[in-house]
Amino acid sequence: MNKVIIASLLFLSIACSGNQSDKKATETHAVSGKKYACPMQCEGDKTYAEAGKCPVCKMDLEEVAMAETDSTGHQH
Repeated sequence: MNKVIIASLLFLSIACSGNQSDKKATETHAVSGKKYACPMQCEGDKTYAEAGKCPVCKMDLEEVAMAETDSTGHQH
């Protein structure tokens, strides 16, 4: 009985650790991609990773121009 419990915990631990590495890859991709926001700024400065409709006014989200920064993080 103890062997079954230990084997189950080991399997669960391995399965969960694999999901975290996949999640980190997705987060990295989202950060480097384009951002979209409502042209009416219904939600202030809130941005989205994908194009779509504003949940407040239902207008199409527009791509946000990303400010270029140098290696020190200062804007040009």
